[in-house]
Amino acid sequence: MKIAVIGATGFLGSNIIKFLSKKYKIIATYNNKNKIIRKYHNIRNIKWKFLDIYKKKKFFKYLEHPDIVIHLAWSNLPNYKRKYHIKKELPKQKKFIFSLINNGLKNIFIAGTCFEYGLQNGKLNENIKEKPNNNYSLAKYLLKKYIFSLKKKYNFNLTWGRIFYVYGKHNSRHTLFNQLLYSSKKNIKLNVNGNLIRDYLHIDQVSKIIVNLCIQRRDFGVLNICSGKGVSLKKLIKNICKKNKLKLNINYKIKIKNSLEPNKFWGCNKKLKNCLGKNAS
Repeated sequence: MKIAVIGATGFLGSNIIKFLSKKYKIIATYNNKNKIIRKYHNIRNIKWKFLDIYKKKKFFKYLEHPDIVIHLAWSNLPNYKRKYHIKKELPKQKKFIFSLINNGLKNIFIAGTCFEYGLQNGKLNENIKEKPNNNYSLAKYLLKKYIFSLKKKYNFNLTWGRIFYVYGKHNSRHTLFNQLLYSSKKNIKLNVNGNLIRDYLHIDQVSKIIVNLCIQRRDFGVLNICSGKGVSLKKLIKNICKKNKLKLNINYKIKIKNSLEPNKFWGCNKKLKNCLGKNAS
């Protein structure tokens, strides 16, 4: 089985490769050669290919006719409010995915976002109406609608993985985990709204879930990638610090205004568990 990972040098993509590399032939794409993961560079079943979806190309042929595409790439993040997402990124994403499907791709996983739900609190399931409230989430929502419209004409399996919050170490990304490591090392005081409730999964769990879903080659549709539980930011940070023996000076009482996210929300993972079956963690 041949699997193409679009955005293979990113936080999620580089970790997914770790769980694919021993069993499948992988086409791993990058748009910056300096970001290619060195430890994967010489593994025989991983082939690295430069990919720029902004350039016209017969993408399915260029990716060597993969059985599955795991599409994680999206530019200009975390600048969620930029009109760029609507005006430039969305049209190019549509053309890229259309090109793949029109030329024969039968299985695709696309990374969505919990931001598609907008400012809705509480437990959110896949049937709740989306209310995107920034240009990034709106662009993702419109892309989803477009791809589902393609299913009326083309026969392919789609999983739209609506990813919630991911934590873990990554050398080139400003993650929560990296911020805690840096603050501990430099003895910097952190101001955190500890009462925020979010749905967090470790990067390894998210990667395993995506791999397990993709190799089934089934049409799962929209699917929350989440733990199904809300946890306070304070509790999460304390657990991370305890596990990694970090000593931090944190002010949890501060209230930070955030117009992009609700205060307390988490995902329903009932459908996810059903799709994973015996592989559910």
